[in-house]
Amino acid sequence: MGILDLGRYKGIVFAITGFLVFIAIILALNHGKAGQFSDNVAGVRFLENQAQQPHAVYDASVQLVQRLRNGEKIDEALESLRKAATTFDRSLNSLANGGMITDSAGEIIVLPAMTEPAAVEQLKNGSKLWDGYKAKLDPILRFSGSPYVTTQPAPAPAPAPAANGKNAAPVVAAPPAAPTIQLSPRGRRLQTALEELTAYGNTAHGQLSKVMVTLSTQVEAHSRKQTDTLRYIQIGGMVAALLLLGAIFLFFARNLRKEEASSNRQRKETQDILRTVNEGLFLLDKDLKLGSERSMALNNIFRREEFLDLTFDKLLKDIVPEKTLRTAMDYVALLWGERVNEKLVKTINPLNEVEVHFDNPAGGFDTHFLEFDFNRVKSEGSLSHLLVTVNDVTKRVMLSRELQESQEKAQAQLDLLLRILHVEPDSLTSFLTDADVSLKMVNSILKEPAREESAFRAKIDGIYRQVHAVKGEAAALGLKTVEQRAHAFEESLNDLKGRQSLSGSDFLPLVVKLDDLFNHLAQVREMLSRLVDLHHAIASRRTAGGEVQAEKVDQWLAGQDQTQITKTLTAPPDLGETTSAIGGLERTLEDLAARVASSQSKQVNLRCAGLDAVPETYRRAVKDITIQLVRNAVVHGIEEPGERTKANKAATGALAVEFTPRGTDGFELIVQDDGRGLQLERIKEVAVERGLITPAQAALLDPRQTMALIFRPGFSTADRVTTDAGRGAGMDLVRILVAELGGRVGLASAGGKFSKFKIWLPATQSAVAA
Repeated sequence: MGILDLGRYKGIVFAITGFLVFIAIILALNHGKAGQFSDNVAGVRFLENQAQQPHAVYDASVQLVQRLRNGEKIDEALESLRKAATTFDRSLNSLANGGMITDSAGEIIVLPAMTEPAAVEQLKNGSKLWDGYKAKLDPILRFSGSPYVTTQPAPAPAPAPAANGKNAAPVVAAPPAAPTIQLSPRGRRLQTALEELTAYGNTAHGQLSKVMVTLSTQVEAHSRKQTDTLRYIQIGGMVAALLLLGAIFLFFARNLRKEEASSNRQRKETQDILRTVNEGLFLLDKDLKLGSERSMALNNIFRREEFLDLTFDKLLKDIVPEKTLRTAMDYVALLWGERVNEKLVKTINPLNEVEVHFDNPAGGFDTHFLEFDFNRVKSEGSLSHLLVTVNDVTKRVMLSRELQESQEKAQAQLDLLLRILHVEPDSLTSFLTDADVSLKMVNSILKEPAREESAFRAKIDGIYRQVHAVKGEAAALGLKTVEQRAHAFEESLNDLKGRQSLSGSDFLPLVVKLDDLFNHLAQVREMLSRLVDLHHAIASRRTAGGEVQAEKVDQWLAGQDQTQITKTLTAPPDLGETTSAIGGLERTLEDLAARVASSQSKQVNLRCAGLDAVPETYRRAVKDITIQLVRNAVVHGIEEPGERTKANKAATGALAVEFTPRGTDGFELIVQDDGRGLQLERIKEVAVERGLITPAQAALLDPRQTMALIFRPGFSTADRVTTDAGRGAGMDLVRILVAELGGRVGLASAGGKFSKFKIWLPATQSAVAA
């Protein structure tokens, strides 16, 4: 259920939400306007303070003139002038920047009134006056040092001698004269500038003060307008809120009447549905009592009329076994758990198909199958009831059972038949013989006594070789059922490989899988025998009129489709051209390459040469080796068409298998592809990941040693295990087969270009001697 899926309460929730949003908007407007009032008050106070600054500038200049005339120090007076001029200049600039001012505490205050035309005009006039003022102030504010020239006092006259040699009366010396103070040239220029400044400021400072007072008045007027606006908004908001609230009440009063009518109509519709539905429907409460509302079909399903005060266990008691009844009651009790996962519990429903027995008036009983489905009903977030749906599925169950049995038999036979029909007879016969030998070898290995861990591991490796060979050839022939069973056998072997310790009992499940493989191969052999008998019967009953039909059957048994058969029978014979049948192994390899390439979304062209020259002694080994190498080349070597196109290669990969006799030097088997080649760094990385070598050892490997790693047991660069790759058993099998024959394996590769496996096998005489 979505967060907005509110059912019948959707309207009231939306209405209340809208009302609250409206109130929130009104409050937000009040809050915003209140903040503006605060700014306006601070602005008025600021402007009133700034109205005194022009006077402060003028008074500081007058004081500076007076000090200069009296020869007093001018530093303090000059500093006062600078401070007053700087403060007023900063304030005027702040006002000119769209009404943004900075108070004494450094906080920014916004004055919307400063953007009005009248305020802009006042600021412009004030700026012109102040620009003139600043021009007069500039030489004074830049003055530093002393404006005076100080001269030394004149020396006092010496006392006159007494007359007639007599001592005269003492003469008191006059006090030294005060130094004479004169203005230096700089001081005189300063004095001149101050006189000009005071003359200009005498009129300008009053006008500047008037400008600031006017701006203060305009801000106050703007603030009063905002107060009026806020008052109107509040009044309008209250009126709108009352109207909206009234509309909500009217809306829901009308909806309640509609819902009551709708509820009555729905109740009647529910009764009609319960009366006509073909399923049994009823509710169970926590005491497992059936609810009063139920479908009429329940009477026919349970063959009773009275359900009043009936509990679920009484409903089932007389028609199901005691064990089934206990299971059903436990399951229903489980459904009442608050934290139970309903979807998970439904998957284990023991009443999905329950067999019930009703008494037959004629004697005995009738068997039916009922399907119970339980759904938890929640009310106000808590579990209140279980909705039970019952269906009589007797016909479906009986038909399904019959159909399933017949389908399983027919499908098994049909699949096996179709697989056999598409296999070359000689190849199939050879496979059955070799597979029988391999499975008997597996049986012998399983019977061998073993006690030590190493012996158990050796048994796994030996069985793995034989089963992998069977799987490989089955895959090459397209016998999917055999391949799947062999792959499942490998899964069990792989599980045993991963265990830390083994015992004889761990191998018992393999006996069952081996028996299944034996039986399945016996079915294949029996099916092949029947096809041969059918072929012989048709051949012996041919008549002149039935010759064509018999030939059609022969060609169908050989695996040709209807289109090919029709073309063959209707086309005139071509006496100038002869065809030769493809060898069994060559056909097998071609089918394998095509199938694996299709599963890997690749394209490959296989060319075989010399396979008819394989001696009987090497037939089985060469078949197993080439199957492994061809599959390995398609899976790991040949690139996908898009990748090959980027590498300037043909979209279809080239794969060649060549077997060449070398006289007394034995035989040479070459399997080569034009794929991506061996990725040496990737091989090292995988070998380290799988614990085959250490990182230090990987760093010391040369290319030849690195390529040799692919023959290690369990080595594979595949990302996941499939029936075609991932186990790391294929190349190990090739190495063992070649070693058992006394041969050698050579490997050459160039990254992005090719991979080439060259296998030398000894002459058959030396092989037999060995």
